[in-house]
Amino acid sequence: MDIDHFKQLVQPALLRLCIVLSIAAILVILLSSLPVLSFLLSLRSPLLLAAIIGWSAIFIIKSLGANGRRIIVSAQGTGGDMLQVATHYAFELAQNMSSRGREDFAEGEQHFRAARYRESAVAFDRVAGENLAAALNVGAALINIADFERARLVLEDGLQRAKSQPHRLLEAALRANSGVLDARQGRLNEALVHYDAAVDVFREEGDARGRGDILLNAANARVHKGDYDGAKRQLSEAVRTHRSSGGLLGQANALACRGYIEVDSDDLEEALKNLKKAGELYGRARSHSGQAHALMLTGNVHFKNNNLSDALATYEKTSVLCQQAGDPLGEASALVNIGNVHFKQGDSDSALRDYEEALEVHVKAGNVLGQARTLTNMGSALARQHKSNEALQAMEQAQALYQRVGAKGRIVDTVDQVIARIKRRKKRVERRGKKGRG
Repeated sequence: MDIDHFKQLVQPALLRLCIVLSIAAILVILLSSLPVLSFLLSLRSPLLLAAIIGWSAIFIIKSLGANGRRIIVSAQGTGGDMLQVATHYAFELAQNMSSRGREDFAEGEQHFRAARYRESAVAFDRVAGENLAAALNVGAALINIADFERARLVLEDGLQRAKSQPHRLLEAALRANSGVLDARQGRLNEALVHYDAAVDVFREEGDARGRGDILLNAANARVHKGDYDGAKRQLSEAVRTHRSSGGLLGQANALACRGYIEVDSDDLEEALKNLKKAGELYGRARSHSGQAHALMLTGNVHFKNNNLSDALATYEKTSVLCQQAGDPLGEASALVNIGNVHFKQGDSDSALRDYEEALEVHVKAGNVLGQARTLTNMGSALARQHKSNEALQAMEQAQALYQRVGAKGRIVDTVDQVIARIKRRKKRVERRGKKGRG
């Protein structure tokens, strides 16, 4: 018998039954104290016994396979998001798998755990046609090396194949990773659609860990969009969901998400506390990508506090961790932030070089939001150099990209304001020029 599938089938229904029995027992105890309802006393013992037996059964079921097989597990993505990955036990979902296929899957899993994502994708790809779980893992590995074009093809094909699969958790996992892919490319509305669908399936299947992870991903996407209220709601729901099933990575991501919201809303003291705790948990989980994510946000706190030397040192350390995690987009983001420090120090030439190098990576990876943010910073640097036409062009490109992904918030409002300001300045210059010629 598949223990995990049995647990997912029975546990949610049994939990609801135990809650009903417990409430009924309490009501009977209270009501039977009234003389007119004393006849209910005969129900008290059977209800209490049934509730005790039910809760004991839940405890036993939860302990089954606690250290055993799991078909879908959580993995830290290089962009600070949680990915869903299938283990080698997922081969039990396929019939007549070859021994060679099992060896390829085990090799891919070993590479993935060692953060050798390119080698992992190659190994999983050899068996992806036979096993949908392997296709899920190919997509996860490709996302981590920012090979988004191939990842999209693999995940879209997997979702089509999942329609005929009896195991719904694989479909939920494919949707979850498709959401991460969209979020990494700045397609936040599309990401949230995938996340919502995955959360629904994880809820129906009784997978609290998967549901909590994807709620955290959705909260991060909402912060990117500037929807802080929505992000806080989903973060709170994720924390509640993770209380019994989160693990180190779930706890770390929840703290990092809270810190992210606090950085963007300028609650910097609390942000530093939460990000420090998140970094410690990522360290215990040996997640370079998670540590890089927490460090990047910590650098943003230093930057907002005008501690430029601390910010620069933190961003440089982040860049090294991103290299170790094989995360080119993380390196590009760190480079943009290093450029921001140079810009604030008055060195716009160095800042522009940093931005241009980062933009090249974001364009190559198809990261729309990364392009928009980098172009925004380039526009500011060009405006400082009084290159109004080039600044306006960069800002208008950024504006179009923000509109494309439905982003909103202060940075988007700032772009609109800067464009309007540059246009007003250009008109004044043109009017003065006409007067001079007249």
